[in-house]
Amino acid sequence: MSKKRLRAYVFICITISFWGISFFWTNRLLSSGIPVFFLIFTRISLAALILFVAGRIFGLIEKLKKKKDILWFLALALMEPFFYFVGESYGVKLTASPSLTSVIVSSIPIFGLIAGVTFYKEKVNVGNIIGIFLTVPGLLLVVFGKWGLQLIETEGAGGTNMPLGIAFLFMSVLAAVGHTVIIKRMTMHYNAFTVTFYQHALGALYFILPMLLYDVPKMDVPAVLTDWNFWYPVLMLSVFCSSIAFFLFTLSVKELGITRTNTFTAIIPIVTAGTGVLLGLETIEWIQAAGIIVVVGGVILSQWRSGTQSRSGVQSRSKRN
Repeated sequence: MSKKRLRAYVFICITISFWGISFFWTNRLLSSGIPVFFLIFTRISLAALILFVAGRIFGLIEKLKKKKDILWFLALALMEPFFYFVGESYGVKLTASPSLTSVIVSSIPIFGLIAGVTFYKEKVNVGNIIGIFLTVPGLLLVVFGKWGLQLIETEGAGGTNMPLGIAFLFMSVLAAVGHTVIIKRMTMHYNAFTVTFYQHALGALYFILPMLLYDVPKMDVPAVLTDWNFWYPVLMLSVFCSSIAFFLFTLSVKELGITRTNTFTAIIPIVTAGTGVLLGLETIEWIQAAGIIVVVGGVILSQWRSGTQSRSGVQSRSKRN
């Protein structure tokens, strides 16, 4: 394995770790009554500001090479953060089912496989395909071992429309896959830092109107903005789970491709559960432990490259040299 590829695996593991623990900071904010659009706008805007300052200091932000590229960046930001976060948030709200949400979101690697092969002719072998499909039953064990099969509204829950909620969740899945497809294209022309900056800067714009219409009228904005209990988790989300995580994710997609990178998203619920155990907030049953083993095994298998693929990769690099 080349150093570049090994570095990409380290990057995606760090990314998944940040996204896995982001739930605790997000849940802390939502539990304190911070509205969804206001939370996302603040997180994304602060991340864009951090990236802008760092980019200006170190000269990392490239100028647009073609005017039409702004349309691609707008599409990237529309996929994620906008469509993904809206789909996930309203999906959870309308279904009131954390288990169903986790299962549907866990289908991202499968759709990522289809997208990678369709748009970029990414090479996969039988082992890769088996590994990707193994992550789904593994996650079923992890999720149902914790919550059980909650497919109907429970007493006191917020679910109001199961079909619409499921539609929102699949919107988030397709948005996540579309996000990686566009990232792969943009990293052929721009460095990863530039792509990450435009994604956040333009993404923040999409949340301004819904935030002003739906959230601000219901809030005591000055009280929120002067509360350290609001800014601490937002800073953690902006610095680690947005700025750094999306930058490393972009680097990973560039090196590993859509299929292999998306497979790692299956580990996010496991990171969240593991963090909960370390914090004393969760316990893991044996059925969940079995699911974790299956998921990790599936992810490892999905990354396996046949000898033919490896040799062809070496030969293609030697020809370029």
